[in-house]
Amino acid sequence: MTRQILLIITLLLLTFSIADAQTWKRQRVEYAFGLGATNFLGDLGGANQIGTNGLRDLEPSATRFAVGLGYRYQLGRDWFVKGNLGYMMFSGDDALTKEPFRAARQLNFRSHVIELSAQAEYMLIKQKSGHLYKLRGVRGKSWFRFEVYLFGGVGGIWFDPQGKDQNGNWHRLKPLHTEGQGLPGGPKQYSGFSLVIPYGIGIRRNLGGSARMRSFSQWSISLELSMRKTFTDYIDDVSTYYYGSDFIGEAYGEKAAYFADPSGKITDHNAFGEPQQRGDKDDNDAYMLGMISVNYKISKRRRNLPKF
Repeated sequence: MTRQILLIITLLLLTFSIADAQTWKRQRVEYAFGLGATNFLGDLGGANQIGTNGLRDLEPSATRFAVGLGYRYQLGRDWFVKGNLGYMMFSGDDALTKEPFRAARQLNFRSHVIELSAQAEYMLIKQKSGHLYKLRGVRGKSWFRFEVYLFGGVGGIWFDPQGKDQNGNWHRLKPLHTEGQGLPGGPKQYSGFSLVIPYGIGIRRNLGGSARMRSFSQWSISLELSMRKTFTDYIDDVSTYYYGSDFIGEAYGEKAAYFADPSGKITDHNAFGEPQQRGDKDDNDAYMLGMISVNYKISKRRRNLPKF
């Protein structure tokens, strides 16, 4: 009789263990909605110093908003893939920096950006469950509600830079050819699309970790911090040299001449013997993205499980 009881208990434990081990297979799909913030790292604005790369050139007051939708699928215990669709705003303004040469340009921009990307995620720290209730004499973690993961991927963006005139009105900059695109000796017209490489770190917490919150077991909240490397230097419409506002004005009109050089200092293509630098063509644009998301996991119904 004792052997039979032990055998039944063993079989029950094995059954529950196998069922728990396969839980993630019934909850592979997850949807996400996020709100966040962006900060552009390009040629305009920046820190109070000569332009540098990355976080050293961060200007906090140029932070703008982002919204996003996501579809996440679990491939294995530690691996996930996620598709993202996001809308975000970037901005930069030379008036925000005290570095004299950058401030003297008097250039500014904003850009509406749509991003579509895919990323792979690897779980570094898993969420672990123990006993859900405070039981006297029972040791161990009651609940560890956080997951930490790394991610990287590939995507594409569409962007459309705009500049603000003296009256506060915004104008699309690409059609104005502000660096002499299409003129003799000028650069080629740039594309409004670019490949991007997202990479970063995320942390998430399940909202159904306690007995009182069990009804929210399919919900979680996450925070992702990431960098986006791009393959364009024209998200802010600035990259190479001044072409000369007089020449641009003759070819494309008075508005184009103004946005080519709001300071009014460069009127000749070779006014100083050598073309004057307007941007840094050797350093592509980048941007940072921080996103807080609410996530909902879809559960499949259990099938072919024994009834107890």
